[in-house]
Order: sequence, then C-alpha cells, then structure tokens
Amino acid sequence: MVSAGMMENKKVKIFFFGSGAFAVPVLEALCLNPKIQMCGIITQPDKPAGRKMALTPTPVGKWCDAHEIECRRIRSVNEPEFFELLKAESPDIIVVVSFGQILKEPILNLPKFCCLNVHASLLPKYRGASPITAVVLNGDLESGVCFMHMDKGLDTGAVFESHKLTLPPEIRTDALETLLSSLAAQKIVSCITNITEHHLAAIPQNHTAATLSKKIRKSDGAMKWGESAVVIERKIRAFHPWPSVCFCLPVQDRCANVKITAGRSIQTPCVAEPGRILKIDKEGITVACGIGALLIEKVIPEGKKEMSAADFARGFRLTPEDVFADGPVFSPKSK
Repeated sequence: MVSAGMMENKKVKIFFFGSGAFAVPVLEALCLNPKIQMCGIITQPDKPAGRKMALTPTPVGKWCDAHEIECRRIRSVNEPEFFELLKAESPDIIVVVSFGQILKEPILNLPKFCCLNVHASLLPKYRGASPITAVVLNGDLESGVCFMHMDKGLDTGAVFESHKLTLPPEIRTDALETLLSSLAAQKIVSCITNITEHHLAAIPQNHTAATLSKKIRKSDGAMKWGESAVVIERKIRAFHPWPSVCFCLPVQDRCANVKITAGRSIQTPCVAEPGRILKIDKEGITVACGIGALLIEKVIPEGKKEMSAADFARGFRLTPEDVFADGPVFSPKSK
C-alpha cells in the first residue's frame, strides 16, 4: 500500500481507458499536466463507419493520432496478455472515461489507489449508458460530473467528488456534453491529487435513490405526434445530433423522412388531430400534438441539407390542414 505522503514529490502513474468524444478533454488535461505520468492510453479498435464503411478511429484514437501520441487499440482489456502488460507498469490509478468495455475484477483491483471513472451525471441519478441524454429528456435544470471509485457493478461505486452545473432550459445533448466534458477536464487532476496526496475518501452512493439511463437507439427518434408538445420538444433537443426526431411526410406514393433539428412547444388549447398543420408563417410550421402544439423551426428533409421550416413548407407546398405522419418504423437491425 502506498501512503499519500509518498506521492507528494513524484508523478502519479496513470493509465487512461477512453473512446468517446466526452473523454478527449479529460485525456488532454491529463497529458498536459506535469503531475501526471501517462503510462498508456487505451481505446477501442477502429470500426467501419460512414457510407463507405471505412475503418474509423474512436475520437480518443483520432486525437492521439493527430498529436502523434501512442494509443493502443485493444479489443478486450480483460485478456490475460494485456493484464500482464498493465500489471508490469504498476499504475497508481486507471482513469476510465466513455470507454465502452466492462472491466473485470482483476483490473479493478490492480491500481495502487483505484480505477477512477468519470461519469456524466450526479450519481446515483442516471447510471448507465446515456446519462447526458436522460438529463435533457427529463427537463432537468441541473447536471454535473462524478469521479467514482469503480466496482464490479454498473456505476455503483463510491463517489470521490461531484461537481454541479446549472443548465439553461433549452440546452441540447451536444452542448451539454461539451459543458460536462470541459468541467470534468477542469477537475480531474485536482481529484487525483486529493486521492493520492490528501487521503480523500469515496462516499458510498444511496442505492435506493438510483435511476438508470437506457441506451439510445435509432428507433427512439421516431416521431409520435400523439405525445405532448413538451415531450416532443425535449426529444428534439435530447436526440440532437443523433438519432434525431424524424416524422414522415406523405409524398405521392411514399413517405419521405424529415428530421426536426429545432422546434419549441407552444402551450395552447388544441383540438385538432395530432400531426395536423395549424399554421405556417415565417417562424415555422405549427403542428398539433397530443397536448399543445409544436412550432417546427428547422428541418432536414430526406436527401437534403438543413433548412428553415418556412422554406421547407414553401418547397413542398404545404398548407394548413395537411397532416404529418408519425416517424418511420425501423427494422430490428437498425434499431
């Protein structure tokens, strides 16, 4: 066991496990800090992406390539060969951020201090795969990041530090991810210092208050006009940039898919059937919902670029009383 006092005059040996864009600012903060000795950076293997299915690195892999920093692409960090390599380096802490692999107990128990996870919610709220999206979907006005001592459960470990942010009501998932990753990057080194030098103890979570955020699928973006306008507006912001909220526009003998990229709810008495256009003006297209109405401001029609809803209405010769259909039904493979 290494005492905190022994760490004051030496660098902290860190292994970094990360893949997603949320992890990049944290990695950069660690690499730039003179207190940190980066022993290794691990990410997921490159995967086919895009229309041409070209092999594409993770955001962490891409950042490392751009800065000519070695980054190992490991399919499973739990393999015995990699574990022995990790063990030989004797890391003080393994920092895990948006990684995408489950760590088994041999790795969790390996570092001198802990495996330290950066989680994008105020635990125990929103454990699981999509905490940032869950904040926007539920209309929360507060969020934050937690630095957690990892255990074998799903985001169940004791928490070293929590850092909060007050949110504007109109925030989207992409903007919130940027805010939270920046906050995590600002706080990561001081948290590591508190753990290694100042005996910071992690506080167990209140498991009875825990909530779970589910993995988001493409099918979650299918429009349901029968929902309330408030719920639909939250989905538009929560599912930006992916999977986006999408409705169907009947065109001749088929339905064209249209993504909504900006819109806001209007709390007005509405007796029209859900999906029916109520008004078209320079602000956009107002559509009846199950409760209230939605003002659509920007869209991306199938095969086209983003445009204002007013331009979309002119181009497709929409009129009040036209009816939009619910979103597309996705095949099981695309869900």
